[in-house]
Amino acid sequence: MRNVAAVVVACGLPLSLPAGPAQASEERYEREGGHGASEHYESKYYGAVEKMPKDRIGTWVVKGREIVVTKDTRIKEEHGRAEPGAYVEVEGTVVGKSFTAHKIEVKRSKGR
Repeated sequence: MRNVAAVVVACGLPLSLPAGPAQASEERYEREGGHGASEHYESKYYGAVEKMPKDRIGTWVVKGREIVVTKDTRIKEEHGRAEPGAYVEVEGTVVGKSFTAHKIEVKRSKGR
């Protein structure tokens, strides 16, 4: 490992970390069989709710990402209301570019 560090320093490669809060995610990949198989995986996503429908069913925007919320999505509001400005954890399935939420949990209410 010492040699790798020396190479990085010798090359002068800049090392940086993104500014802002850390965002963790967990993903589990699976592949469906057959011709033209599609890849899907389970994932967690964290961020502030930017937009959501009044009846909660439909497309939400969380930290710039569209999240599909269905009648089967569980919404946990122990730490505040699910509303624009609330910080949430979203668990769901990603297929292609579509993220369908199974559970949304409010981690911090709006303004906290």
